[in-house]
Amino acid sequence: MAHIMKLNDGMLRLTAKTEGAGYRPLEDCALEAELTPTGTFSEGQQLRLKIYNRNSQPFRGIIHVERVFSGEHPAFFMPAFLYNRNRGNVPPYVDQLGRVGFFPRMADYEVQRPYSPYWMVRGDRLSHPVSMAFCGGKVYGISASSLSGTDCVFNGFSCRLGREQGCGEHSVGFTLGYENAPWLYQAFESLLERNCGMIVLNPGEELTVSLYLYDFAAEDERGIHKVIRHVYGRTHQPPRRGSRLEDGVRDIASAICQDSFVESCRNYSTQVTLQNGVVKQNPLASISWTGGVEVAVPVLYAAARLQDPAMRGQALQVIQNIVDHSMNPRSHLPYDAYDGKKWNTRGWWDDCLSRSGHSSYLVGQALYYILEGYELEKKHFGTEHSDWLAFVKHSLDHIETTKNEDGEVPYLWSAEDGSGLEYDSFAGCWCVAAAVYCDRLCGGTGRLASAAASLRHYEEAYVAHAECYGTPCDTLKAVDSEGSLAFIKACRIMHQLTGEAQYLQMLRDGLEYEFTFKFCWNPPIQVDPLKRLGWSCCGGSVTSTCNPHIHPMSNNVCDDLAYCYAQTGDRYFLQRLRDTVAWGLQTYSTRDGEYDYGKKGWMSERFCYSEGLLLERYDNGDPCSTWKCFLPWGASNILEGFCGTVWEHPELLAEPEKTAN
Repeated sequence: MAHIMKLNDGMLRLTAKTEGAGYRPLEDCALEAELTPTGTFSEGQQLRLKIYNRNSQPFRGIIHVERVFSGEHPAFFMPAFLYNRNRGNVPPYVDQLGRVGFFPRMADYEVQRPYSPYWMVRGDRLSHPVSMAFCGGKVYGISASSLSGTDCVFNGFSCRLGREQGCGEHSVGFTLGYENAPWLYQAFESLLERNCGMIVLNPGEELTVSLYLYDFAAEDERGIHKVIRHVYGRTHQPPRRGSRLEDGVRDIASAICQDSFVESCRNYSTQVTLQNGVVKQNPLASISWTGGVEVAVPVLYAAARLQDPAMRGQALQVIQNIVDHSMNPRSHLPYDAYDGKKWNTRGWWDDCLSRSGHSSYLVGQALYYILEGYELEKKHFGTEHSDWLAFVKHSLDHIETTKNEDGEVPYLWSAEDGSGLEYDSFAGCWCVAAAVYCDRLCGGTGRLASAAASLRHYEEAYVAHAECYGTPCDTLKAVDSEGSLAFIKACRIMHQLTGEAQYLQMLRDGLEYEFTFKFCWNPPIQVDPLKRLGWSCCGGSVTSTCNPHIHPMSNNVCDDLAYCYAQTGDRYFLQRLRDTVAWGLQTYSTRDGEYDYGKKGWMSERFCYSEGLLLERYDNGDPCSTWKCFLPWGASNILEGFCGTVWEHPELLAEPEKTAN
């Protein structure tokens, strides 16, 4: 009976802890272990682990299984929770209020909020139940079968930098039972005390679990995607059944048009609530991201599918208003926000930036969606809006002059003269996507070579290292999933234009990075209303390592997923497409009050799948697992995914093949 197993490169180490004590060798806790190899696969091997309690007293505690390895500068990956060091290896980004954010970061020194050389999390924090590392040209990882037959609902996962022990050994780990340590991360400024869930082994009892150890050579961090695929194949659980596609389009589009359009500013409200049966709007008007054309264009798409002229007219008002009035003549860029009186760059997110200015996230996304609206109008309604194209081209011409020597677009521009204020972010990739789209629509604009250079930079500096950061304006440049959506779209259009294989590979890379944030399984939800509804995580993506909730934005790449499947024949992308659409069909209100708030067709942007971001409360003080308000921008991303390729090719949504063991 051994608690240490020698491997080709390192070892497997087993320890245990009881309440009030640290981790110790198993024999110190009166436990014995048996490890038996049971098979191999292309990325590693499978083991059977048996834990015996030979003592006369019950064992109540946590068992930690670590895959130990050595090497310099390991990059750790706990999907949807931690990427490399979560930017703990660079100075923190500080906003205008002096905040650095408490989201978890790794550092090779003592524990100091929010930095730690190790992190342990309950399993439902992860989109895929696995902990991984890339080090010395190899990928290491550990996953396991689910634990049953105990009172503890969850297992856990861990990662550790070796310098804490002074021996240069690092590890990725799995726990029977779980800990959130050294803290439980809840929200932007909220690190709570560590907590745990312990298993109980009575005298003479034993536990058996299958371990999956990953160990293979890789050129860079993209090697983790092989692990993600394998874990998906073992653990995939499809979402619960939801609405029909056409019903989803009609329900969501109708709710947006009826309840969120603000006539006074000719825009869609960012936030809508229901107070004593009365709809209340909080405009917080923007050109994109949380309103504006990001809402209007999917509504325009729905109007085409539903043949609804009133819906179309409303969407056109929003787009035309932005084109006619938002341009800043000094910077040659559209203002990001509207405060009810004037256009400006000080939207609700302004305090979260290091300084005020035009955001490339909002500007680039707005330009992209205006082009999408232009194409929709021309294709479905026979109307060509030449002024929309001129608006986009004017900004793109200026943006081109602000790229740095790497081809990266600024994170922020000056509102005074349009000069680049700050770089080092993925946000500007939306501008590259818009430039490529413009070239396709206009039959050549001379921007393609520059866009290609920019895409290579974003691929080599961010995507290849599975570490995209600096996209949403409210995350202090934390690692996120949203930036990859622009990269995905840009690469797809580049492949359509050029047919070059490199862009298809880049498209795959972008999608597989996004998949690391997209749940493959349905961990048991612990808090209403999601618990009561049997709501599913699978197919939904976590927004960032800073904001630990599932949101709807990744549904806007359904067309890109379908394109990738059509070009490659790889059914993995088809399965991910089906997950994404099915998740959307089960995540909005199909009747008034279904989620304990709001009206039919409403949906939040915040779905709390774990203990993270549980800030909303019911009237009696109990936690609520969703935000009790309608976020039209979130719903519009669902709408966009429904109205494209899958509407025209419903055969793509046939019953999914069984993938879980």
